[in-house]
Amino acid sequence: MLIREVEQRISYSVPNPSKPRTPQQARLDALKTQKDNVSRALDTERKRQKVAKAQQNLTKAMSA
Repeated sequence: MLIREVEQRISYSVPNPSKPRTPQQARLDALKTQKDNVSRALDTERKRQKVAKAQQNLTKAMSA
């Protein structure tokens, strides 16, 4: 990789400076992040329970 390619990637990854968020905006951002995290955790738990139920059914089928 050439030096200028690295410099270009670095310049693209640096965000433009922006105004600081108001407390209301920061709160909304935090709530959105929290909602996304809870949604992800819920999906993960549902998948875990689905796998556990499938394993239980497989065990029943093997012993019958």
